[in-house]
Amino acid sequence: MKKMLSALLATVMAAPLAALAVDLAPSLPGSYGTGGGADALFVKIDENWQGSTVLWDEATLSYGSGQPISDFAWGTGIWGIADWHALIDQPVGQSGVIERWTGIASQVNFGNTLYNAMYAAQWGTTLELPLSAPQTNWLSRFDGYIRITEKSLYNFGVLYDDGFFFNLYGAGGAMLSLVKDGVNPRDRLGFEQDILLDVGLYRFQLGAYNRLEAGVVDLRWSREGATDWTLVPTENLLTLSQPMPVPEPATWWMLLGGLGLIAVAVRQRA
Repeated sequence: MKKMLSALLATVMAAPLAALAVDLAPSLPGSYGTGGGADALFVKIDENWQGSTVLWDEATLSYGSGQPISDFAWGTGIWGIADWHALIDQPVGQSGVIERWTGIASQVNFGNTLYNAMYAAQWGTTLELPLSAPQTNWLSRFDGYIRITEKSLYNFGVLYDDGFFFNLYGAGGAMLSLVKDGVNPRDRLGFEQDILLDVGLYRFQLGAYNRLEAGVVDLRWSREGATDWTLVPTENLLTLSQPMPVPEPATWWMLLGGLGLIAVAVRQRA
């Protein structure tokens, strides 16, 4: 029996690391040009908004059951992912939305003033929020593609305060998700298993929110052999409208040949 267990352990230890990883084919396979950032949206919610549908059980002091937290006098502002979905696409002037900002994020790395003043030394400095003060009770959404140029093992981690969800999409509707609902102290959450990614583009969406005090959203990756998290570089982030495949070498030669024929025809006409 001991010999069998030893043999099994040796087989597992000798197995390629990729066999222990999740395999995800790209949404758009092939080579693509350098990215310039992801689509970004920030929404500011009135501090006194009282419409949360997140459930709260006062007897057990826990989320997920009981009555809407907005039924309580102290239940103002954003409390969870349900509120994010209810508010993220609302126009200014409705459901407590008082400000919206859209643009391109060169990196997914934003925090409010309080976060940078108190926690940047521990967790890393972020870009300032593109919102007016006070910088609490805000939502954010990032959409786009992550550009993979080398087949390898990757992992992704999100630094959050208070909550978030991160969806990474592959071919055929496959999806991997990270989720932290509710109001939580800041932390970084990554996938339990590394992901084997091939060359191409992987569509993603990251939604995050902050209620009070410090707030942050920060997307990083860890590549095979790395010992720490690093920000996903700007050149590896593409907007939803940006993807342009890099032509294969044969395509370039055909294009140049076609341009040559056009030049000859122009000369003959002249």
